[in-house]
Amino acid sequence: MAEYLRQEYPRPSLVRDRWLSLNGKWRFDFDDEKIGLQEKWWSSGHELGQAINVPFAYQTPASGINSQDYHPVVWYAREFEVPSQWGKDRILLHFGAVDYEATVWVNGITAGCHEGGYVPFSFDITDLLQDGENTLVVRVVDEDRINQPRGKQTATKEQWGCWYIPVTGIWQSVWLEPVAATRFTDIYLKPDIDTESLSIEYTLSEWQAGLSIEIVASLDGGLVASQEVPVPQRISRWLNAPLNRGTLSLSVPSPQLWSPENPFLYDLVLRLKKGDQVLDELKTYFGMRKIHVERGQVYLNNRPYYQRLILDQGYWVEGLYTVTSVEELRRDVELTKAMGFNGTRKHQKIEDPYFYYFCDKLGLLVWSEMPACYEYDVEGAERLRREWTEAVLRDRSHPCIIAWVPINESWGVDQLAGKVMPEATAHLMALYYHTKSLDPTRLVVSNDGWEQALTDMLTIHEYTQDACDLKRRYVAFRQNRHQKAFSHNRLILLPEFDYDGAPILVTEFGGVKVEEQQVEGWGYGKAAADYKEMVQRITDLVDVLLEQDEVVGYCYTQLTDVQQEVNGLLDHHHNPKVDVELYKKAFRGK
Repeated sequence: MAEYLRQEYPRPSLVRDRWLSLNGKWRFDFDDEKIGLQEKWWSSGHELGQAINVPFAYQTPASGINSQDYHPVVWYAREFEVPSQWGKDRILLHFGAVDYEATVWVNGITAGCHEGGYVPFSFDITDLLQDGENTLVVRVVDEDRINQPRGKQTATKEQWGCWYIPVTGIWQSVWLEPVAATRFTDIYLKPDIDTESLSIEYTLSEWQAGLSIEIVASLDGGLVASQEVPVPQRISRWLNAPLNRGTLSLSVPSPQLWSPENPFLYDLVLRLKKGDQVLDELKTYFGMRKIHVERGQVYLNNRPYYQRLILDQGYWVEGLYTVTSVEELRRDVELTKAMGFNGTRKHQKIEDPYFYYFCDKLGLLVWSEMPACYEYDVEGAERLRREWTEAVLRDRSHPCIIAWVPINESWGVDQLAGKVMPEATAHLMALYYHTKSLDPTRLVVSNDGWEQALTDMLTIHEYTQDACDLKRRYVAFRQNRHQKAFSHNRLILLPEFDYDGAPILVTEFGGVKVEEQQVEGWGYGKAAADYKEMVQRITDLVDVLLEQDEVVGYCYTQLTDVQQEVNGLLDHHHNPKVDVELYKKAFRGK
């Protein structure tokens, strides 16, 4: 079994110095009969019969199994030892992402459960550990139901259209981390370029008397600001106990502003102290930038900014959802910028933390989009809301992210296509306001593509391959915002919502397949005969969008070929199909 170790630190934007990777070879088995719980497979007496390379799903070549058969229940096991130098610290067991329902045992005792396939979770396993070798067992349930957030993972047991091979089980890193009993549990960084300050909202595991927080900000090694402030005792009138959260403000005079063109980042160190003792230290960074809308424009750092985005689904041949090296993520970001784009719409996937890290470091805007359920019901809506909350909380300090997209093309509220459905519309509205409650600093798109309710940007999907047809359709939409002007025959705005002057972007178009590539698969509309025709078609479509003065950005479909869908600018192995300079000339902005 080829072993891709993925031994890099798993959380690059929020670093503690000590950790231990649990990636690599684990024992593994399928449980198609669902007998593992009854037979107590979590106990030390049961042996799993296969081996798998974590963190790769069993459906991938990189896992060493590479089976695309449907197995809704899988089990993992391995042994580990806690480094003796960690002493009496609390030990956290972290999972980057496990799709979909995970139950975890340590030494035969339940450590905890988690539901949600795209977000991290952790358990304090200190009290479950024993001296020397410990046994870790994980059971995962990933059924083919459509009322759990799936993204582009097919629920039909076969690939079709633009739905792909599922990803089951552990697909991001597993690791241990020693921490103090009193520590930071959450940090939310909110830059304000108008007041030249950074707000730091923190949550602690507990409050105790005598705590202080030291903050050190630097830029290119030079000190920007440093301060130490006591953690106040704040008593809630609802509970006669101190609160474990608070807010700090750090002055950042004459800030260097973050943008795709100049991705300035400040380094930040946070130390939780008691007297001279450092209980916890976190190393992170922040970007001073602002995003808002006004008079039909999107503003970045108080200036109108034309967005040139690429739709990126985040699939790889060897690992499906999981890269075999984080340098693959860096290369994708570098290629995206080289092809002329200033942003990406991460489509139907909450990505590996290193993706957002490289977008921060190299300068690429990101629209973060929640993977979809497929029809509305109360259970699915709640599953999506809960996991979306965890995704936003994980990533809301990244300067690269400027927009949140909880729903795409009515997936999860698909009944809206045929009738007025008040509960589905209310779900859109609720997600809009809920996202704003978690992060009021960014834009929220209620339903990217069509049938939108309240939204900060009005977004349109249109895959006509004919530039003249695109222009006719857009002119018709401009004349009547409530007609079905586009080829998907869906309303852009729901009937009960009027256009309120929100910025307009065409956030899916193109998707050109090329016959010259000689690869089986599909694209949108009639294929181009060769790469020259592909580039010309893209140029013509972009020209039409640039002619529309109210269109303030676009998103081309798509970055790479994905399985049976062969309409990428890059092939399945993420290599450009033509010289990137030709792409750069085609993808222009105002």
